[in-house]
Order: sequence, then C-alpha cells, then structure tokens
Amino acid sequence: MIRHIQGALGILLREDLGYGAVTDWNFHEPERRDCFCLNQFNVRDCSGQGIYKTADVLKHDPRGLACPKLIPGWNTDLTMEQINQFPIPVDEYTRLKNIVRMSPFQTRRAFVLGQGLWNNLDMGLTKAWLNSVLEVTREGPNKEAPTLLVTPNASGKYKQDKWIVTQGTKALAIFEEEMGHVAETYGIDSLGTWNMSIQATLYDGVHLDMRGNLLKAMMVMNWLAALEA
Repeated sequence: MIRHIQGALGILLREDLGYGAVTDWNFHEPERRDCFCLNQFNVRDCSGQGIYKTADVLKHDPRGLACPKLIPGWNTDLTMEQINQFPIPVDEYTRLKNIVRMSPFQTRRAFVLGQGLWNNLDMGLTKAWLNSVLEVTREGPNKEAPTLLVTPNASGKYKQDKWIVTQGTKALAIFEEEMGHVAETYGIDSLGTWNMSIQATLYDGVHLDMRGNLLKAMMVMNWLAALEA
C-alpha cells in the first residue's frame, strides 16, 4: 500500500488536500467532482490516478509543489515503483534497476519499501521479495542508503470473511512483529502501522482513507527528518 503513502506525501508536498494525491491536471469536470478530498483514496477510479513521481508534477503543475517556494534550489525526486509479486517479473525488475541507476549517485537517497497483502502475508515470499529488492537498492554507492520497511495496517470491520484468518487483525499483528525482526537482521529500519490504524476508518476493511494515509506519510517524514539529526 505504498502507493497510498506516496499519494499522501503528494498532498503534503503540494499542500493540496483536495487533489494533491492525484493527477488533477488532466481531470475532466466529473473527475474533479468525484475525486475530491477523501475520494482520492476511497474511490477506486480515483486512487488509480495517483502520482507516481514528482517529475510529473514538475512537468504538468510546476507551481503546485510547495517546497521550491520555501527552499530555493530544492530538488527532490520522489519516485515509486510498484512490484506486487514474487518471483518479480523481468520487466518490473528491470524497471526498478533503471530507476535506481538513473538518478545521479551524488544525490542523497533513502528507500521506503511497502509490504502489501499480495502474498497473503507469507513470510518466505516476503523475505525472498525483500532480498531481491535490496540487491538492487544496495548496488554501488547506494549500499549505505537508509531503508525503511513499512508493514501493512490493521484490518477493519468490512474485511471479507474469507481473509480473516490469513490477513485479519491477529495475522497482521504477528506479521508486523516478525518482519520487524527480519528488518533488523537486514540492517534496515521498520515501521509498523497496525497500532496506529486499529481504530482508523478503513472504507473497505483493507485500505485507510486520506486521514490515515496522511498519518502514515507523516510517520515516514519523521523517519526522514531523523536521518538528518
């Protein structure tokens, strides 16, 4: 669910609660009406139009980013690559490598890895996926780049019954704790979101709404800020 954190970070970077998470520059009037504010995350057709990289904002809405106005010379590339299966498809793995290698190495980097429910919380698959991703992100000068693993939030009352045993509240809590230990052995940080979301609004029992995702994004921002300390 890293794409929702990405969207929430977009809201913060653009200082736009209404459309900060989505590509509103190409919206027609019905989309502007239907995808406003909370619906950026709560409506499937809207959440599918999320912003995957700040380069797109700079291209289509250059005045929409708040940071360049506040910090002269600000130049941060927030980019997301979505990989939802293992073994990782060749094209997705190649795309990840290209993104990691594309940016200038003299730029400071940090990687935020998000674990969703695609593998039904299978620890073996998760560790194999994490190994493959870290092999890429730790190449060359990136070897010491700070890395944060974000585990899934708690489930809600609208979660489908067929997933309660494998992806329900108890399973998610156990998974978060175990992955915290795994992250430690890999030398990376972990961010559990079970506790912050157990009483949050999950419109479909799985995904947090804008308020919950903004909280996740602020937790990530706090982690980034701590790197500067």
